[in-house]
Amino acid sequence: MSFFDNIVDKLFSKQSPKTAFIHEVLKRSDQEVLGFERWKKTEDAKSLLADIERAYFMKKQGIVSAVEVHLLDSQYANGFAISFNKEFSKETFSHVFDFLKDRGLEQGYKLAQGDRRVLDKDTYEETIEKWYLKPLTEVEDGVSDQKYGNILIEKTEIDRKPSYLKLMANVYQDRLYTKAKPFSELIEQLFKPIET
Repeated sequence: MSFFDNIVDKLFSKQSPKTAFIHEVLKRSDQEVLGFERWKKTEDAKSLLADIERAYFMKKQGIVSAVEVHLLDSQYANGFAISFNKEFSKETFSHVFDFLKDRGLEQGYKLAQGDRRVLDKDTYEETIEKWYLKPLTEVEDGVSDQKYGNILIEKTEIDRKPSYLKLMANVYQDRLYTKAKPFSELIEQLFKPIET
């Protein structure tokens, strides 16, 4: 083996990571955007979004519904996760994910990041799509309006099959920021009826 071949072998064959990783900007194709816009105008979209909101409030009362919702509640972060089940198709699950992003933007937020990560685990492939929203900066007397906090929306697939999506609002506890608005108010804004 030549010196060069030996170096190449040491650099590439023996040091390759166990987990392959793909990281790319999340951007919807024109066809996906068109499909999403069509979906928002359907009765199915309105009905599904109403079912998710109802499931969220039922879960708050300890009642289980057809749409499986999990609550995430702490001092600095509030949110929910929705498990993929027969109430969704792969396409509608993706539409709900994008819909939550659009509704967040309507609340005075900007898109700070959108990306897709694909991780090749030992026994499965995991794909995570993420929208990260930050409040548009409004400063009064040196204090920034944090609105509901930073909003993170993620959709996870296992072996290219939808698994769950989650939305988290992470708040700042700092004198430089206003007190965050109630998470329940954000829920109402996210799921208010679609105007056609």
